[in-house]
Amino acid sequence: MGMKVAFAQQKGGAGKTTILSHLAHSWSRAGRDVGLVDLDPQRSLSQWSERCEELEFDLKESKDWRAGSDIRDSGRHHDITLVDCPGNADILLRATIRECDLVLTPCQPTGLDVWATGAILKICDAEKTPCRIIMNRIPPRGGKTEEMLAALSDMEASVLASRLGNRVAFSSGMLDGTTAISGNRKSIARDEVEALRIEIDAVLAGL
Repeated sequence: MGMKVAFAQQKGGAGKTTILSHLAHSWSRAGRDVGLVDLDPQRSLSQWSERCEELEFDLKESKDWRAGSDIRDSGRHHDITLVDCPGNADILLRATIRECDLVLTPCQPTGLDVWATGAILKICDAEKTPCRIIMNRIPPRGGKTEEMLAALSDMEASVLASRLGNRVAFSSGMLDGTTAISGNRKSIARDEVEALRIEIDAVLAGL
């Protein structure tokens, strides 16, 4: 049985699907068999996967009562399954978090993101599923990052050391099915994604 990782965040625009697609690309490049499950009604992950010509993913579009069985089925057939969760904290989100081995929650350095992250942490705690926070869209000079990290610390959140900067490269290729690491391009964005993937691998190995 492969590992199942949920990407969850109540606040829209936090970068949930963008980070998921980049990590899917990175894990595939690293030789891992990656399965995708799209539970978000917006279908952003599905549309990206359909346009991705460099790699082919086994993607399941799922919802409601099928979600648990689809996640488990993907876990049986792939080294790692990445699940794009719906935004609302409803029954489906709770069931998905319960089904997965790890939850990754993107958080921009803003108060709104921190507040929304708190709701995910409460669900993870109730479902006894470990959660790690990914600090995303960090401005060049840091902005209020340290202040937001202090707030997350007060919430007893586990924040990954790897951070993703506020870089156009992360979002510019989504419409045509590419990522910041497509075509073996060397860039800071690629280095950040690779560092994040390696750190998450270490977390998964310790579960």
